[in-house]
Amino acid sequence: MHHLSKLEGKTIRKVSMLTASEIKEMMWYSSPEDTTLIEFTDDTAVLVYADPEGNGPGFLEFIGQS
Repeated sequence: MHHLSKLEGKTIRKVSMLTASEIKEMMWYSSPEDTTLIEFTDDTAVLVYADPEGNGPGFLEFIGQS
């Protein structure tokens, strides 16, 4: 099973940015505006990384109708 299939059927509860202290814990050199945390109703979450090794925050591009 591909790891992205774990997202199927989930319901988003909250989308937020990391705090400055959480970013420091990750040892990233970025601002909170560069981070994305998606929390689901089943108490799981997705943190968007730049790469599989977690070397920095990532970016989500919205595609579709607004």
